[in-house]
Amino acid sequence: VCNLHGTHHIFSCDHKNWPRRDISELRRWSEAYRDARTHSERTAIVKNHGVRWSSFWLLEYWDPTRMLVIDAMHCILEGVVHYHCRHVLRLDASATQISADGFKYAFDWPWTLYDNETVPEGLKIPEKQVLSVIKVQKALSLAISGDKALTLEQLWSRLENQGTLASLKFVAHTLELPTTLHNLSAKVSMMHVHRACRTSKKPESIRAPTGVALTKSHFIALLLDWRLNQPHNSTAFIIPTGTPETLSFIQHIIRYCTTASWLNSVPKNYGESNAGTIKADEWRTLSTVYLPIALIILWGDDDGCAPPSDSFLLKAIDHTMALFQAT
Repeated sequence: VCNLHGTHHIFSCDHKNWPRRDISELRRWSEAYRDARTHSERTAIVKNHGVRWSSFWLLEYWDPTRMLVIDAMHCILEGVVHYHCRHVLRLDASATQISADGFKYAFDWPWTLYDNETVPEGLKIPEKQVLSVIKVQKALSLAISGDKALTLEQLWSRLENQGTLASLKFVAHTLELPTTLHNLSAKVSMMHVHRACRTSKKPESIRAPTGVALTKSHFIALLLDWRLNQPHNSTAFIIPTGTPETLSFIQHIIRYCTTASWLNSVPKNYGESNAGTIKADEWRTLSTVYLPIALIILWGDDDGCAPPSDSFLLKAIDHTMALFQAT
């Protein structure tokens, strides 16, 4: 119902800048969907314009941009509550904070996924290289200080090995990084020089990079410069909510809490992959009964006393309860 589409707009919360779609365009494409002769034609219309035919269009006054309301089940329970529990609190056994080779992630970032339909022509990537975009994005999220962290040299090597020129260029574009190297930090600039000297037959001629970014090493330098301005480790960024102990305690509460017979059940192995997809009614029960009990005991009580007001976990439970009370 608005003109924003694509994953790069997923965190766009400024509703004043959500322009409504043109009602005449919506009607035109809905009728085109109705009149399409093949399944592929209809699929293309849905993919490009996000509309299907509906009998509501028989009503001359029908305007989905003003009359369509997302129901609470999809918007609140399967939307906001699901996202908060799984991605903010990380109450999910699959929500890893450590990479496959044992390095910690330092922060979350709303990375833009590669979409061949929407990417500008000069940034298109061969299909075999699309996976390297994800690898580059994951590498940039790893800690660069503290325990289980990469050094900058190791991060440079990882980007060099896992990224291609096209994927590095795409990630830099999605981060809206400059296309020139004039403002690189001294640290990254020196790293570029030292690494170039190792492979050059004339190391004495190597100078700090300037001008327009063209090569893999140029884009790696730009990405590392950006990375230095993000949280270096997770100690003050990813609050310790999604621990195995927390998930185990929630499962314990679900199993042994005495509830009214009319209260619908939820998976006793909540948070694990074999628990299946949590339905809207199960999210309602979790967010109004089991999770408040478990999380208040875990984070809202410090041996019978209120925890310090600046406690990350107390702030997390306050924020969480505000959401649950609104459901």
